[in-house]
Amino acid sequence: MSKRTGEGTGDIPIACALDADGLATRVDEWRALMASSVTALDVAPASVRLTLADDEAALVAAASLGQREKQCCPFFDVSVELGPHDRALVLSVPDGAEEALAGFAEMLRSRP
Repeated sequence: MSKRTGEGTGDIPIACALDADGLATRVDEWRALMASSVTALDVAPASVRLTLADDEAALVAAASLGQREKQCCPFFDVSVELGPHDRALVLSVPDGAEEALAGFAEMLRSRP
């Protein structure tokens, strides 16, 4: 049974639509992005910020993966930050989804 988000989110379920094989593939994609394109990971209770390497390939790969993550986990808010000195992919969650984000952040930190 999945939870549902509250106010302002349109009652979106806190659940991933991927099956077991799709989830395993997605985890591998996130780990590959972390290894090749992420220079820093900042975790807060309701968000994770992945600072990206300063090249176009990192930005394109992160944006593509972020968009696909939003498709299977619609409760994630996914954005790209373009600053004067860095670029980042940010994933945040509404109230009630912090546990799901904590699991996601743990997966990002872990090594296969």
